[in-house]
Amino acid sequence: MASHAIAWLQRRQMLARTVTIKVRYDDFTTITRSHSALPTRDEADLAARAVGLLEKTEAGTRPVRLLGVSVHNFRSDTDVDEAPDRLPFEATQPTEGAS
Repeated sequence: MASHAIAWLQRRQMLARTVTIKVRYDDFTTITRSHSALPTRDEADLAARAVGLLEKTEAGTRPVRLLGVSVHNFRSDTDVDEAPDRLPFEATQPTEGAS
């Protein structure tokens, strides 16, 4: 499943910050889990994050009807910073007369 997402990212020259899994159990109960990190399209990293999320479910102990993996929070190859988006609090200076 991760290979399909990686190929999609490569075709569009995009990177993804978030990996999401969806697990539907045999009784139709559905859960999702997601993890965000630095933007990437590295297959090993994205697959490892998906497996890590799967390990946090009951998929090994309950019958699974559906399993899906998706990627979100896209960035283009040219828009990559080294750190995730942050509010610029450290860059702001107090103004005179502000309380």
